[in-house]
Amino acid sequence: MPFNLDTYLQRIDLSDKSNGLPDFRQIQAAQIAAIPFESMFPFLGRVPGVEPVDVWQKLVLKKCGGFCFELNTLFGLALSALGYVTQTVMARVRMGAERGGARTHMAFIVTVDDEEWLADTGFGGQAPVEPVKLGSNQSQTIAGQEYRIRQDEAEGEEVLERLSRDGWYPLYGFDRVPVKAGDIQSATYLCATWNKEPFANSLKAYRRTDDGWISFQDGRARFVSNGITDERQIETFEAFQDFMTSDMGFGYPEADLKAAWVRLQDFRSAKT
Repeated sequence: MPFNLDTYLQRIDLSDKSNGLPDFRQIQAAQIAAIPFESMFPFLGRVPGVEPVDVWQKLVLKKCGGFCFELNTLFGLALSALGYVTQTVMARVRMGAERGGARTHMAFIVTVDDEEWLADTGFGGQAPVEPVKLGSNQSQTIAGQEYRIRQDEAEGEEVLERLSRDGWYPLYGFDRVPVKAGDIQSATYLCATWNKEPFANSLKAYRRTDDGWISFQDGRARFVSNGITDERQIETFEAFQDFMTSDMGFGYPEADLKAAWVRLQDFRSAKT
């Protein structure tokens, strides 16, 4: 099924909340809130499809989430449908390191009125909810957090950083080398299968809410609301199923959820 903008806007809960068409800032924030970042397919030994038909079926029609290449492929389709000029960029994840490894992330540069913005719906909880303006290393406040883009001349990259209690924390660095479909497909396969990536051997999920966020990692759920955190260990399949379908809003069939739960229990047994 081809991309349909009206259906997409309904999926991200923007169909009745915008006077006219939403802009790219609204789209990014709404998609992050509506479609969670998660690693179910890699955890189950599957490589997610990143063709437009694949992400449309999984993220929109079946109401599941995905990891960066799925989420940003859908985001890119929406930006194109809205007429935005975009450039796909590949990034090296740093997560505090001085430099990154392989190009295992993708994002977009969106140009509006001769200004460039880094737009990204697929990095999970550390990343900004709204796009970050390029062309300056000045701090930008987004949803109560401080971000900036720093030029790293030694690595030939622009680096997205978040201000932490210990100073500026690099999330990822990107360059402007042209990206082809094969680059995205091969990076998706690497992320889904390589044991040095955090997806094949860890079940993660993250969703923004109006007043905080909800996350899951390997059996432990965390609810953050207005700065108050509630953490709990999920002990039964019934609780796991309820969390994934109600709190995360996933449309995965019961067979997939059961398979994920069994694998989580195998991990837990191996640690004891």
